[in-house]
Amino acid sequence: MVTNNIVEKATQIGEESGLTSLNHHIANYLPGNGDNSVFNLLRLQPGILAAGEQPNDLIIWGGPEGTSRVTFDGFTIWGLKNFNDNISAVNPYMAKNIEVHKGGYGASNDDVVGGIVRITGKNGSTIKPGVNLFLNNQTLNGMVELPMNKKSSLMLAFRQTYYNLFGSEDIEYPNNMMIGSDNITETPAYDFRDFNVKYSLQGDNGDLFYMSMLYGADNFELDVDRQFKRENKQGQEVDTNVNHEQEEDNKQIGSTVFYGKTWSNGHSSSLKASYSALKSNYSLRREDSSARRNVNLVKRDDNAQNDVSEVSVNWENNLLAGEKQTITVGLEWINNDLVLTEDSFGIEYINLSERANRLALYVQDRFRINQRLSLTAGLRYNHSFFVNKVYFDPRLSLSFRASGNIKLNASWGRYHQFVVKSSIDDEDGNYLYTWTLADNDEVPVLSSTHYVLGGAYTRQKFLFSIDTYFKENDGLTRFIRYRQNDFIFYGDSRSYGVDLYVKQDFKGHSIWASYSLGKTEEHFSYFEEDGYRRSSQDQRHEVKVAGLFNIGSFHLSASYIYGSGFPFFKSFQDYVNQRYTEPNYNRLDASLVYRLSSQKFSGEVGISVLNVTDVYNIKYNQFSRIPKDQTNSVFINSEAVPFTPLLYLKLSF
Repeated sequence: MVTNNIVEKATQIGEESGLTSLNHHIANYLPGNGDNSVFNLLRLQPGILAAGEQPNDLIIWGGPEGTSRVTFDGFTIWGLKNFNDNISAVNPYMAKNIEVHKGGYGASNDDVVGGIVRITGKNGSTIKPGVNLFLNNQTLNGMVELPMNKKSSLMLAFRQTYYNLFGSEDIEYPNNMMIGSDNITETPAYDFRDFNVKYSLQGDNGDLFYMSMLYGADNFELDVDRQFKRENKQGQEVDTNVNHEQEEDNKQIGSTVFYGKTWSNGHSSSLKASYSALKSNYSLRREDSSARRNVNLVKRDDNAQNDVSEVSVNWENNLLAGEKQTITVGLEWINNDLVLTEDSFGIEYINLSERANRLALYVQDRFRINQRLSLTAGLRYNHSFFVNKVYFDPRLSLSFRASGNIKLNASWGRYHQFVVKSSIDDEDGNYLYTWTLADNDEVPVLSSTHYVLGGAYTRQKFLFSIDTYFKENDGLTRFIRYRQNDFIFYGDSRSYGVDLYVKQDFKGHSIWASYSLGKTEEHFSYFEEDGYRRSSQDQRHEVKVAGLFNIGSFHLSASYIYGSGFPFFKSFQDYVNQRYTEPNYNRLDASLVYRLSSQKFSGEVGISVLNVTDVYNIKYNQFSRIPKDQTNSVFINSEAVPFTPLLYLKLSF
């Protein structure tokens, strides 16, 4: 009899440097298992920043924003803005396995300088049709599986919020920023939807063909009215009203066509064509009105569009050269398009439309030297036609089986990134990020060197692992915007630290804990002193504990995360002078799931409680500042997940 336990053996760490393999099925029983189960599982892994709750752009091993990449079925998830942290950009009904490459990965991987998260989707049932429904107090999620014949299947999935998930109580102001007799009224609004289609065909000889498509959209609006008394030149108090309107609309599109062939001699080949795009529009309007003079004065009227897309075609071959050697040869063509426009008061000051083509060739040799020692050597060649330059990235890794239970890994590699996210600091102290194409003129090509050393000890149902790393990034770009003028500065950063992870499975239960110690520093040319400073994503300590318990038809789970906090700068000048607060992060989640079953259907009913103790936490880089006068600002923070009970019902027919 072959049996399976959904909790045990859900995580594999230590086979390669910086690699974590996850079975997504376990996420269905973790707290917050609904629409965000993919990222709820990821945030519990060592080396992935959980404090700050940044689900749309993972920060791995201290990498700057935009340097890590998430792919689903081969296409890039650029990231919806996702103001609501309980909804991720990947439908959990569609996810199957997850691979996390934190650093030191091989030559066949994408061209980024940070980490890579590769999510593989399900292929669908070829046996019988099925209908899956998921309903909680925020969204409706449904999936249909239709066998086309004994070898192929069609999957359809759809998610939709059915009411505004934000209320005025979700926007809070720190007490020290509330000055005088202000009367502030805020009206936020948010909606989300996405749609997945996947057709897959499996051959008798191991061949696989599939077409996968995703469309997602979200929209966030914020309307703030502030009423206060202002003293005029005659010393009289005048009733004044400031209206602040902000909107951001995002659309994520992705698709992949894949065919994999296994040859009779054991060799394998695959051909993949992918398209992905993110279309983002942002607007901000600020208007002052005076009751005395009955005049409306528009202080800001800004509009911005940032679109990024990628088309890639990849041909890869895995060749067996005897029992001890596998050679991988791949060829990839990549096209990136970018649109960036910005205007203020109808005057356009940025209008950028660029297209970049790149050809990548990679060769990698996996060779088992003896029963204990394995070597992987690879070289990735990139010819960027956009900058008319060739880049060579050598990569090397070693694995040594010290005993049956202990494995040691080491890796080193050079990496480049050609589509980058540049940071923009405006005169109000807000942080913005825009996708740009590296042209080696205004925006340099990012480069990085990774050093990774780790090991793992496994025994029956026990796992202990350790990863140490050091990463250097060069070519960071920062725009300082002041009075509609942009000043460009360049910099570099470095990250180093250690991840510890321990996991014990027993009798259908699982408990794990991790500790991450890290430091991330950066240096830019405008620093008054020639030295490194703490990056905005720098956090020294992060502790994570999670447990899943299977008691008959009940699944109980809990997770706790503590983060020592990252530097929180109230203004750009505070960043220059390194004046900051460092609020720590605490969050306890719990979940109870009961499995339903009958001859006609199966399902679950459950409750998840996020932030059980209702601790006030701050999101990473997700806030707005509205000037109050020439010297003061009102700071509006979109609070991290508060005390949030989630009731849900899941049914499968």
